Amino acid sequence: MKRICVLAVIAITALSGCASGKFLGFLATTDYVDRQTKEQAAEIASLKVQLADFQSIKVQAQAAIDQVNESQKTIQDLQALAKRAEARIGQIPQEVIKRIINILQASQDQ
Repeated sequence: MKRICVLAVIAITALSGCASGKFLGFLATTDYVDRQTKEQAAEIASLKVQLADFQSIKVQAQAAIDQVNESQKTIQDLQALAKRAEARIGQIPQEVIKRIINILQASQDQ
């Protein structure tokens, strides 16, 4: 009989705490759940904003990487062009180069 009384007291205490939400703090009430839901919704919204910011930064970083890659390709193209020009200049006879230099110097003197 004592066990039933003790269990009845515990049950009444638990139920009263659940109903009021003030007696037993460890029991989840609807107010507590609503508060937690609102807090988590606010946190999720904040995380979505941060994610959008990170996505924007990612897009900007990719654009910068693409620009660097394009610059490297342009530099490689210019280096290849310079080598071809050097090879073509190397094929010009020395006498022709001397005449071109003389003509250029003569045009500067005038």
